[in-house]
Amino acid sequence: MNFASYEFWRILLLCFLGSRLILALVAKIAPLKEPNASKWCLASTGLILLGVESWLTLVVFLWVVGLSWIGVVLAGRGWFNKPYGFAGGSVFVALLVAQLFPLFYYKYWDFIFNEWLGLGIRKPSVLIPMGLSFYTFQKIGFWIDTIRNPGKPPRFLDYLNFCSFFPQIVAGPIEKKQSLLPQIENVSFRIHRESLESALQWIVLGLAYKLIVADNLGGISQSFRVDPTNSWQVWFECLTFGIRIYFDFAGYSFIAVGLGLLLGVKLTLNFRSPYWAQDMREFWRNWHVTLGAWLRDYVYIPLGGRRVPWWPINTILVFVVSGIWHGAGWGFLMWGLLHGIGVVVCSIEGKWIPLAPVRWLLTFAYTTASWLFFLERDTSLLWQKAISLIRPAGYSLSKLHQTTQIFAGPSDLTVTCLVFGVAMVALAIEGVGVRRNLEPYHFGRRPAVGVVLVFLIVLLAPLEESSFIYFNF
Repeated sequence: MNFASYEFWRILLLCFLGSRLILALVAKIAPLKEPNASKWCLASTGLILLGVESWLTLVVFLWVVGLSWIGVVLAGRGWFNKPYGFAGGSVFVALLVAQLFPLFYYKYWDFIFNEWLGLGIRKPSVLIPMGLSFYTFQKIGFWIDTIRNPGKPPRFLDYLNFCSFFPQIVAGPIEKKQSLLPQIENVSFRIHRESLESALQWIVLGLAYKLIVADNLGGISQSFRVDPTNSWQVWFECLTFGIRIYFDFAGYSFIAVGLGLLLGVKLTLNFRSPYWAQDMREFWRNWHVTLGAWLRDYVYIPLGGRRVPWWPINTILVFVVSGIWHGAGWGFLMWGLLHGIGVVVCSIEGKWIPLAPVRWLLTFAYTTASWLFFLERDTSLLWQKAISLIRPAGYSLSKLHQTTQIFAGPSDLTVTCLVFGVAMVALAIEGVGVRRNLEPYHFGRRPAVGVVLVFLIVLLAPLEESSFIYFNF
C-alpha cells in the first residue's frame, strides 16, 4: 500500500469506481441499505489493498482482527473486570498473547532466540507483514479502552472499518477508539467535496516530501562509502538519514491525512515540525505523535507516570519499549535508551541553557547522532561509528577533507546538494510557521506552493519507486 506508487492509485481508483456502481445499484433496489453497502465497500477496499501487497499481509491482519474482536466483545460484557477473577485474567492473557504472536514471530524471533540467546532456532525467511506493528497497537488500545469502559460493542462492520481504514492502516497514525470510531460509524465511501481542497493540499505536500527529498536521498545513500573512523562522514550519514526518515514518514502521514479528509475522516497529524524542537520533550510531542500518546496512555501512566519518585525509570522504560517497537536489535534498544535519557534530562525543572538557538542546536545534534543506532544494522560497524562520534582523532582536518569521498561520484554530490537545498528550504518554511504559531505546515499547504511542488515532483522525482521506510517497522 505504497502511496507513492502508481499501482496504489490505480487499484484505489478501480475500487472506488466499482463501489460507486454497486452503490448506485443498491440505491435503486434497496435505498435504506445504501449506508451499510457503502461501509462494506470501504472495508472491502482496505482488504483488497492489503491483499494486493501479499496474501500473508491479509491473512495475518484478519487473524489479529478476529482475535481482537473477540476480546472487544468480551470486554464489553465485563469479562476482564473483577467479578470474573482468574478466569477473566486467563482469557485476557491468552487473547493478548495470540494477538501479539505474529508480531513476535515475524519481528523478534531471530533477535531473541538467535542473536540474544544463541539457540539457532530458525524461522522461514519471510518479510514482516505490512503494517503489523501499527495495527496491532491500535487494536490493543481499542481493546484496553473497552475494558476500562465496558458497554455495548460497536457493530462488527464499524469495527472492521476502524481496523482496515486504508489511509492509516500500514503506517499510522495509531488512532484511539474515541477519536476514530465515531467518525467511522458515520463514514460513507464517497469524496467529500467540502474537504477536497484541503485534502489535495496535504496529499501534494506529502508526495513532495516523499518523492523529492526522501526517495532521492534514499537512492543516493545506498552508494555511500563511509569510513567508520571518520567522524565527519559518520555525522553526514546520520544527518542524511535523519532528513530522509523525517521527509519519508511525515510525507506518508500527510498523504494519510489527505486521503482521510477526502472520505470525511479527520486523522491525527502525526508530525508537527519536530526538527524545530528546543528539547527532547518537545521533540517527542511533535515526532510520531500517536505512538508517543499510545505509550503514554497504555505504558507510562499505568506504571505511575510522574506521580511516583521513580518516574525517570518509567520514562526510560517507555522509550526502550519505543525502540523495541521500531525493530529487533541492540541498535534500536540503544536508540530508545538515548531518547529516554534525553527526555529525563530535559524534564528536570529549570532551563539549563537560556539561549533558545543553542537549545535547538543541541537538540538537533542529539537526535541526529542518535539516528546512527537506528540506521546501522551491523553491530560491529555500529560501535565503530559510535566511538568515532566521541573520539577527537576522528575530527582532524585531514579527515574533514576526505568527507566528499563518501560519494560514489560528482553527480551524486551534485544531486545531494540539490536535494539538501530543497530540504533546508522546506524546513526553513516550517520554522517560520512555528515561530508565528500558525497551523502546522501552514505555508507548505498554500495553493501557490502546491503548484510549485507539483512542478518539482515532475522534475525531480526518481523514476524508480521506493517504499516508505516505516513499512519495515
